[in-house]
Amino acid sequence: MFSSAQDILSTSGTSRWDYSNSRVEREPGRDALDITFSVFPLAGLGSQEVAYLFPVYVSVDGRDSVRLEPVCVAGKRRYKVIKRRKALGNLKPGNPGSGEVRSAKVLESSGLTVKRSVPFERWMADGRLVVREVSYGCAECGTNESEDIAFQAGIPLFGEKDYAYSFIEPEKVMIKCYKDSFDCKVVFPVARHDLQEDFAGNAQELDRLKKFLSENLNIQGTSLKEVDIKGYASPEGSFDYNRSLAQRRTQTLSDYISRQYPALKNAPVYRTEGIGEDWEDLKSMVSGSTLVNRDEILFIIGHNERDTEREEAIRALDDGRSYRLLLEEFYPGLRRTTFSLSFDVRPYTVEELPEIFETKPECLSQHEMYQLAGLYASRGMSPLPVYERAYGQFPDDTVAILNYANALLKYGQDADGALRVLEPVTNDSRAFFPMAVAYNMKGDWRKAEELIKKAGMAQGKQKLSGEPGDGENNQQIEM
Repeated sequence: MFSSAQDILSTSGTSRWDYSNSRVEREPGRDALDITFSVFPLAGLGSQEVAYLFPVYVSVDGRDSVRLEPVCVAGKRRYKVIKRRKALGNLKPGNPGSGEVRSAKVLESSGLTVKRSVPFERWMADGRLVVREVSYGCAECGTNESEDIAFQAGIPLFGEKDYAYSFIEPEKVMIKCYKDSFDCKVVFPVARHDLQEDFAGNAQELDRLKKFLSENLNIQGTSLKEVDIKGYASPEGSFDYNRSLAQRRTQTLSDYISRQYPALKNAPVYRTEGIGEDWEDLKSMVSGSTLVNRDEILFIIGHNERDTEREEAIRALDDGRSYRLLLEEFYPGLRRTTFSLSFDVRPYTVEELPEIFETKPECLSQHEMYQLAGLYASRGMSPLPVYERAYGQFPDDTVAILNYANALLKYGQDADGALRVLEPVTNDSRAFFPMAVAYNMKGDWRKAEELIKKAGMAQGKQKLSGEPGDGENNQQIEM
C-alpha cells in the first residue's frame, strides 16, 4: 500500500482508533527492537464497512522503515458477506477482505495486538510507529484514507552495558617531596626575646608546636630535607629594630625546639631568619576584612615603600581610630614564628598504601593512589574516595580530573558531578567518552552520540598521525 517510507509522513488525519497501548522498546540483554502495535476502536465501524490498518515503523527522515502485518476489520454485515463469499470461493485475491479479516464486534470487546521483533539499527532510536487506514464502503471502492502516529519513540542508544570506563595510569614518581608548615604564636614580653613557657598561654602553644613536629618527624618512609624557621613582627615601631627583635626571638625558639627534637639539626638545610615586619600578611588580612577604611589602608601600603611612611599615614586616618583597630585586632596575628619542614618521601609498597592513605595521604603520589584504587576495587571496596583525594591533591592534573570523573560515573552514578569536574578539560579528546556516558545517564542520548562520534574521530586521527597510544590506558569506544 505504501510506495515508499517517505509517503508515510506526507499525510495526516483524525484517527478513530486507540493506539495508546502501542510500544516500541529496545530489549535489554540483546540488540533487538520489539514493536508492539495495539489497536482498539474508538468509534463503531459501519455495518457495510471494511477497514485496513497498515502499521509501519518509520525513521525520522522517512528513508528507513519496518512494516508490520496489516490488520483488516469488517463491520457486522460486511463480515458475514465476506465469510459467505470465501466459503463459496467467489472472493477474488486483492478484493477487500480477501485475506484474514477480523470482526469489528470482536475487536470492540478485546482489541488486537500485533508484534514484531527486528535487529536494532541506529535510525530506530527516534523513529515513530505510523498507521495508515484505508476503508471501503458497500460499493467496494476506496472511500476514506487517513494516517496517524501510534507511538513516537525515544530509545536511548546506549545502556550501562555500553559504558566503558577508562582509568589512566599516571606516571610513576620515584622521589616525592612533602612539605608542611606551622605558625607558632608564642608570646614574648614586650621588647624581650627570652622564652617564658608559663607566660600568656605559651605552654599550650608550645604543645601544639611539638605535636606538629612529632607527627611530621614520624611519617613512615620520609627523610627530613629542610627546616626553615622564620620570625615575623607586627609593623609598629622601627623596621630595623623589629627585624633584629624577630631574629633574636626566632633563634630562641630554634634553640628551644632543637633541644626537644635533635633530629631537626640533622637536616641538610637548617635555616633561621628574622623577617621582621609582615606587611604582606597585613595587606592580605585587610583585603579580606570589612574595615571602613580598607581601601585607603591598602592604598597606603601599596604606594609607600618605607615602613615609617606607611605607619604614619595609617595613624593619620580618622584620628587614629583605624590604627588602634589594627593594633588590637590585626597586629597580634602577625607576630609569629613559622616552622616549615620539607621531606623526601620514598615510594611506598602496595601493602603500605592503605595506612598511608588514612594517616598522611599528602605523601602519596598520584600513581600510588591509582594503585590503591585498584587494590580497593579488587577487595570489593569503592575506590571513589581515593580518586577524589587524588583530584583534590592534584586539581590541575588532567589525568587526575579524568580518573575522578570516571570514578564518579562508575561508582557514584553522579553524572552532574562528573560533568562539573570535566569542565576544564572538555577540549581533551579523552574527556569525550566520559562526557558521553554522563549525558546518556542524564537521558540526553543524542548529546551522548555526538560526543562518541567526536571520540571516534579523535581516535582515528591519532592512528592516522602515528601518535603513540596509551597502551592499556586507551579508552574503549563502543559505537
